[in-house]
Amino acid sequence: MNRHEFILRFTLSHPGVSSAIVGTSKPEHLRSNVEMASRGPLPEDLYAEARRRLAAA
Repeated sequence: MNRHEFILRFTLSHPGVSSAIVGTSKPEHLRSNVEMASRGPLPEDLYAEARRRLAAA
């Protein structure tokens, strides 16, 4: 998973978030964003590890 996908899916993994506003200037970027978001939230263990690392930073 690339950095862009990780950040998008991480954002969508937050329990209180039901949508994200992602700007784009090209239709292929929109298609890519929709494809990545359709993969769903991050696996629970990956999400928890990312939260732990952010808290430690």
